[in-house]
This record gives sequence, C-alpha cells and structure tokens, in this order.
Amino acid sequence: MDDRPGLPARLFHRWLLRYVPVAALILFVSVLVGYGLGSQVPAEWLQNPGTTGENPFMPAELTTLSLTVNNLGALLVMALGAISLGAMTVLSLVLNGLLIGVVVGIALKQVSPVVVAALIVPHGLIEIPALLIVAAVGLRFGWRTIQYIRGRTNELVTGQDIREAGWLLAAAAVLIVIAAYIEANLTLEIASRFTDADLSGITTA
Repeated sequence: MDDRPGLPARLFHRWLLRYVPVAALILFVSVLVGYGLGSQVPAEWLQNPGTTGENPFMPAELTTLSLTVNNLGALLVMALGAISLGAMTVLSLVLNGLLIGVVVGIALKQVSPVVVAALIVPHGLIEIPALLIVAAVGLRFGWRTIQYIRGRTNELVTGQDIREAGWLLAAAAVLIVIAAYIEANLTLEIASRFTDADLSGITTA
C-alpha cells in the first residue's frame, strides 16, 4: 500500500506552504511602495487631451492573446529565479508590485476606489495566484541551489522536483489565460457599472 501523500498535498507542502507567503510579502511591500510613488504624481500630469484610450502602461488595444503573451513572458522571467539563486524571481516580484502600486495610485486620481477595485479584482484574483505559484517555483529552486552550494544537500534537482514544478507552471499558465480573457473582455464592462466616466484610458494593471 502506497502511503505517500497525493500530488496536491506534495505540491502544497513542498512548494507552496513556505514559498508563497515569502513571495506574497515581497509583492505586498512593493505594491505599497509603488502606490506611494503613484499617488505623488501631480494631477495635471494625467491630463493629456486627445489621447483617449492611451496610457503609458499598456497598449490601447487589449486582447486575450496579447495579454496572455505579455503575462506569460513576465512569468517566464520570474521562473528564471530557478537558475539565478532566486534573484530574478525577487526582482520580478518587486517590479510587478511597483507597477501595480503605481497604477493604483494614479488611477485613484481619476476614478473612485470602487471603480479601481472593479478594474483590478476580477482578473487579479486569478492572475496574482498564478504569479505567486511561479514565484514559489523560482524561490524554491533558488533556495535549493544555495543549499547545494553550501553542501547542505547532495542533490541539486531531482526528477520529482522537475515533475512537480512542471505541474505548477502548467497550472499557472492556465490561470494566466483565464485572467487574460477576463481582463480583455469583462473587466471594463464590470467597472463601467460603477461609474458614468469614460474608462477607456484607465489601465487595469
């Protein structure tokens, strides 16, 4: 009889339980810093007549495909923490957090907090867990590499590590596609229910 825990339990205890909270903390602190930066942008800088539908953070035309490609590329960079002692993962978390915070800080100068939440939460509830899952993979591989260099473990990477990381990355990719569809097709429709303002020039982060 096989008494080993099932795949979901192994993924949770070996990859997510320890590393997701670390990634979430880095992201949260970065968001706060980014928000502080974005909230300091003078209101007059946001007034740019004749450019409705354009913003400095995202292309004017958002589609499920363009968002999927963009976000999968960002997650690929984050996964490179596996071969950079976790450095690329941490850097990517910081940059993503700063961007989210800056966008929120700027958006709050244009629309209400309820509208900002409606622009971020629908897809963010799916996209951010995907980001944290990939970050956990990068951080765990980075930490194992450090432990191997220090002689604390005899194996750098096992076959089980590769298989489990593959499952996690595949799950994150699926979540990214779902989040991209929501962001491209539903987010503005949901947010428009809370305001009469033109949201075409507001980024959804």
